[in-house]
Amino acid sequence: MNYVVRQLSAIPAEADAALIVRHAEREEIPPGTFGSEVPLTAGGVASAERLGAALCGMRPQVRAAASPVPRCLATAEAMLRGGGLPEEAALDRRLGGPGVFIVDEDVSVALFLKIGILEIVKRQLAHAEPPAGMRATSEGVGALLGLTASGLGSCGRLNVYVTHDSILAVLVAYLYRLSIDEVGWPDYLDGLLLWRSAGRIHFTWRGLQQASYPFGC
Repeated sequence: MNYVVRQLSAIPAEADAALIVRHAEREEIPPGTFGSEVPLTAGGVASAERLGAALCGMRPQVRAAASPVPRCLATAEAMLRGGGLPEEAALDRRLGGPGVFIVDEDVSVALFLKIGILEIVKRQLAHAEPPAGMRATSEGVGALLGLTASGLGSCGRLNVYVTHDSILAVLVAYLYRLSIDEVGWPDYLDGLLLWRSAGRIHFTWRGLQQASYPFGC
């Protein structure tokens, strides 16, 4: 969590920033289920509130959107609450439930349960042909960048997008052109920070160097 705060402080204060973040700590998902209704732990709620307080202390203007899966919405609300802001987070199914990479939810969920999330992510990053029930990785990443870039300007605002580990993992690894082992699996409240400048999306993740990706003008 601390690295997100440090990296945000390095982004120009006048530039809007986007934080695509995994939800806070949740309870265990029962074996053989997708766990959509599994809630946050009490510690997860507290951690999200602390992160929200730190971020809102740096960026007074904060907006939040979340996957409609309850643990993501609860994370967004806790972050806003921690920052002393109204708990008003928009819901966006591109962030989860099912998420931007899924085309046929019935097919993809069955595959997730059969081979596991890690194997799905590796296939998304390694093969041109997407896993069954899913769209091409490049298309999904483009949609996510479109979602975040549309809200980036020069007002000094922070836009928070709460999502899931599998979506964030693919996005980070794809942008950095690295394997999931090289970028590391997203932990609770791990986040990718983005901002826009000179026709490019700049981004930073954990200990990796700042990089950029061409996007519009």
